Amino acid sequence: MRCNGRRVGLTYAMADNEEGSAPAIRRAVTADAAALADVGRRLFEETFGPVNTPEDMELYLRTAFGEAIQRAELLNVDRRTLLVEDVEGNLIGYATLALGTHGDGVAGERPAEIQRFYIDRRWHGRGVANLLMDACVDECERWACDMIWLAVWEKNERAISFYERHGFRRVGAKTFVLGHDEQHDYVMSRPVS
Repeated sequence: MRCNGRRVGLTYAMADNEEGSAPAIRRAVTADAAALADVGRRLFEETFGPVNTPEDMELYLRTAFGEAIQRAELLNVDRRTLLVEDVEGNLIGYATLALGTHGDGVAGERPAEIQRFYIDRRWHGRGVANLLMDACVDECERWACDMIWLAVWEKNERAISFYERHGFRRVGAKTFVLGHDEQHDYVMSRPVS
């Protein structure tokens, strides 16, 4: 399922929308660590802050989105982070992929995991998430992966519907700890091609 984007080298671009802004996707580099830490923290809190305690949220954000943490992840050869930028170069979303991770119920000999997938709420419904998912699948194809999987919070119905539209099916479950709160995720997967 491909959207109306085009791939140019390692960058993906969308056709201009009605406002004349055309988001583009590129691979993150280590120099993006600080910006990635900021946008990661902001988008995670925007998505899950209203339904979690401030204490649990702050504890998780402190341990997951620091600049040094992002830099280490960007240096890992078995990970890729794709950044979505608006026409002015502002980060409006991102996805992080990991090669060779296995989740409960995930089949395949060479799986890849979408560990993070976030789009700024102001860009929801404009096709940006479709473009980012296409870019994730393309990265997995370049890695010669046979299966792509992710974990999604069981209460995040919007995300579950989006992933189902992109061919993901529920295959298992896992626990996610946000601060001190143990939460439950669905594990969803699909073949890469």
